[in-house]
Amino acid sequence: WLCSFEPGHHYYYSRSESPIVCISKMAFKIRTSKYRHIFCDAPKPEECFTGFKLSTLTGDQQYIKASAKYFAVALFGGGGPIMVGRHDRPGRFESGTSSIVQGHKGAVLDFDFNPFDDSMFASASEDTTIKIWSIPDDWEPTDENGLAKKGDPLEDSLVDLVGHRKKVTLLRFHPTASNVLGSCSSDYSVKVWDIEKGEEISSFNEMGDLAHDIVWDVNGDQLATSCKDKIVRLMDPRAGSVSGTIDKPHEGVKSVKLSYMGDTGKFLTVGASRQSAREVKIWDLKNLSEPLTCETIDTASGVLVPLYDSDTGVLY
Repeated sequence: WLCSFEPGHHYYYSRSESPIVCISKMAFKIRTSKYRHIFCDAPKPEECFTGFKLSTLTGDQQYIKASAKYFAVALFGGGGPIMVGRHDRPGRFESGTSSIVQGHKGAVLDFDFNPFDDSMFASASEDTTIKIWSIPDDWEPTDENGLAKKGDPLEDSLVDLVGHRKKVTLLRFHPTASNVLGSCSSDYSVKVWDIEKGEEISSFNEMGDLAHDIVWDVNGDQLATSCKDKIVRLMDPRAGSVSGTIDKPHEGVKSVKLSYMGDTGKFLTVGASRQSAREVKIWDLKNLSEPLTCETIDTASGVLVPLYDSDTGVLY
């Protein structure tokens, strides 16, 4: 017997080359992408930031964030230390020598930079508070030669936002309104703050369980949250009320991450199927009854964090 392959089918042939039976259609496909050959060069040692003893807290949030001037990462230690580095000063950080931001009474769980001020960021902590910080112009954790530079820690925050009854887990600054901040807490509440006045603008206290994600739309007119109760809620941030929901966007138990797709009117969720396969779904904001499309990625165990570039329409 001889075996021959034709596109889409498997055939077995006899010596007389008469086809006997078609076994099956091919069950695989090759996924093509114009980005699959893109790669980056490994950075040189003098262009790297090193020496960090990172926080050991676990979660599904982003562990590093940046503005156009600084980047921040939570460190291990008492008082919720945060290392804030300058993009133009790579080098070695030394604990106890280099300057850090430290002022909480518990570990820092999330932070976010103000899109209107590259030197300002907010931090959320297990101590139930949110602190607003401003990095001074002479901030230098490392010198021009890439060596640790001795400096005093920044311990005095600009504003302390107090209102959550349990640890604050997620923070997001408003994309178009200056000094407006959204937060989620383990007390199952979502709050919107005016950090200039240090006051709460609105509060939604019926989350039902722990929040997985919080995102603003491109104009800041709507706030979306995902939750452990498998409900995605679209909220009016001014009134603190729910304007729409997606029940069980994903069947799996992994965290669901969210992203508005610019001004296209589309909404993206990333989660897992019932078989624990990681998947991406795209929804029409005018009709949330079913997704427009669903793409299965893989079966890895980690949680995917979507980053959508509205200028190029590329999802990372």
